[in-house]
Amino acid sequence: MADPGGNSIMRDYRKGNWTPNETMILIEAKKMDDERRMKRSGDSEGRNKSGEPRWKWVEDYCWRKECLRSQNQCNDKWDNLMRDYKKVRDYERKMAEEKAGGSYWKIERNERKERNLPTNMSPQIYDALVDVVERKGVTHQRLVSAASSNPNSVFVSSIGQPSLPPLLQHHISAAPAPPLPLPSPPPLAAQPLPAALTYSQPMPTVDFETSEHSDSPAKRRRRGSGSGEEGTGGGGGGGNTNASISHEVGSAISRSASIIAEALQASEEREERRHRELLSLHERRLKIEESKTEISRQGVSGLVDAINKLADSIHSLASHSNQPPPK
Repeated sequence: MADPGGNSIMRDYRKGNWTPNETMILIEAKKMDDERRMKRSGDSEGRNKSGEPRWKWVEDYCWRKECLRSQNQCNDKWDNLMRDYKKVRDYERKMAEEKAGGSYWKIERNERKERNLPTNMSPQIYDALVDVVERKGVTHQRLVSAASSNPNSVFVSSIGQPSLPPLLQHHISAAPAPPLPLPSPPPLAAQPLPAALTYSQPMPTVDFETSEHSDSPAKRRRRGSGSGEEGTGGGGGGGNTNASISHEVGSAISRSASIIAEALQASEEREERRHRELLSLHERRLKIEESKTEISRQGVSGLVDAINKLADSIHSLASHSNQPPPK
């Protein structure tokens, strides 16, 4: 229930589909809320408020008009209305540009559904939404035109200055303040570079291939070529270097081949050992199964013999009991 002032103690909200009357009350509440917010748009506190108090105000307005809906319901319904309104508006504009096809208000419900349009939009609700959206668009256009014609006054209002009386606002808009001159940048003085940057010699770079701690093939090749260039006068120095390089490469290849062969042989031996272990395991399993079968067979045969002996004993006992007593 709600008091006349709109404050809620404990409200029992209505659920279910919205009626056309409730929808018109919501549109009217949204229109009044937009006007209320435009009137105090110069107030920074009013402009920076979150959306929850606004929809709370809409809820209170709807309750005063006997529309018993919550602020979340109003927000969701308004979003759905705007989505349907934009679909109908875009469809009408497209039909007006192409001059083909029927208007939204002349096509059937099934055709609206096929064209992904809302099926239950009424002209009264659409006209009310047009009034709200166009009013908001005109206000926004006025603000933009004012910003383009008088940027200084718009800047003053945009930084959150309090609203002034109309007479002072007229004076401010009629006599714009001259733009403030920008301070000129200080002249660039020739500052001496630090001592660490005054060296003209480049920093030495370390080549990991030619470092003295590296023993890579590239280093050996460069070392061999350097020694060949130095010993060109000795005759035959380049040939000895090439021969040593070829010998090193051949020995490295042979070592790699031997390592690979050993690895393959070890892998084959492990595979063979694993195969033998699997065979022995399978044989043990067969023996266990055979022993189980033999034990079962012996048990059954023993049971049969015991039953036979028991039957014979019963038969002999019965025959003795049936004999007549001696006279």
